[in-house]
Amino acid sequence: MPHAASGSQRRNAKPEAESPRRSNKWAESIRRLGRPPEGVRWIYCADRESDVYEVIDTCVQHGVDLVIRSCQDRCLADPPEHLREAVAQAPLLGRTTVEVRTRGGQPARRAIVEVRSARVNLKGPWRPGGAPGPLRDIGVVEVREVDVPEGVKEPLHGFLLTSLKCNTWAQAQRVVGYYTARWWIEEYHKALKSGAGVENSQLEKAYRLEPLIAVLAVVAGRLLSTKMLARSRPESFEAAVSFGEEMLSILEHKVGKPKGGWTNNNVLIALARVGGFLARKHDGMPGWRTIWRGWHRLIWMCEGTNLMNR
Repeated sequence: MPHAASGSQRRNAKPEAESPRRSNKWAESIRRLGRPPEGVRWIYCADRESDVYEVIDTCVQHGVDLVIRSCQDRCLADPPEHLREAVAQAPLLGRTTVEVRTRGGQPARRAIVEVRSARVNLKGPWRPGGAPGPLRDIGVVEVREVDVPEGVKEPLHGFLLTSLKCNTWAQAQRVVGYYTARWWIEEYHKALKSGAGVENSQLEKAYRLEPLIAVLAVVAGRLLSTKMLARSRPESFEAAVSFGEEMLSILEHKVGKPKGGWTNNNVLIALARVGGFLARKHDGMPGWRTIWRGWHRLIWMCEGTNLMNR
């Protein structure tokens, strides 16, 4: 009886010569961008889906640096035979802390991690027509959580493939920092897609989609800034300056003046409440749908106020 292959089965299956690999989309995007301009550094930062030979090779060939989370224990061209064994033999560079978001029912926490690094030559995988050559001088940074708090089901443990230098403690920290910044990129895409609903547009022509995406990208960036300020500096007042007196006045009439004034956190919560967020003690941070709905309604309120004043 035919059955659906699991994720690992699909990944380990040998590709047919006549069918294009799904992962080629990432490598093709890098090829289309070409090489970075002189004096400019591009860093391709991606999760495990991009742990593909062609993606890494394309980055190297086009002068694009990379930080990719490893998905598999790759074979090496030189002893020892596997990537994780090579990193296990590397000396400990140091310890640091990493902010862990809420996931899988586990609360957010600050994890203590140990960091090791090594440089390896990755063996070329099987491909139709023969295996390609090895990928030489690829850095590997291991991040392993230690002193795991009680109740944590999945401690942090990952391997980052990189073309950047990672021999010293400072260099390894920089690589880890680049990867953790990927979360900001994901949040921006959530703001653009889940919030602004850019994928729901009925426009079909590229020349019509481009202006829409350009406008929504600016708004998504502004709302992302508001959310990040509420997270990193909740008691400061930068968001209030960005919103301006008119918007804050409307928010005050709609949800009331918050205790402590219009701090970054209070601005975000008030905006989300306009979009339907209940703001109960156990609700946590508002999601992008309520943030965007609140922004949309607030804009219409400002427009209505301006029309009445005229």
